Amino acid sequence: MKVFTGPKEDRRFMTGLHTVADVYYCGCHEVLGWKYIRAYDLRPKYKEKSFSRIQE
Repeated sequence: MKVFTGPKEDRRFMTGLHTVADVYYCGCHEVLGWKYIRAYDLRPKYKEKSFSRIQE
């Protein structure tokens, strides 16, 4: 599956503030989820560089 990431932006989740980038499918540019770039708190640091998929 070919994907690309959008621009980085800060978002607040239940685990705190994170820098993330949306992940898109190259074929139709649909948002598949997001990639965690940076976690500002120490506890959710394990999320950095991981991908979360949108579930419908």
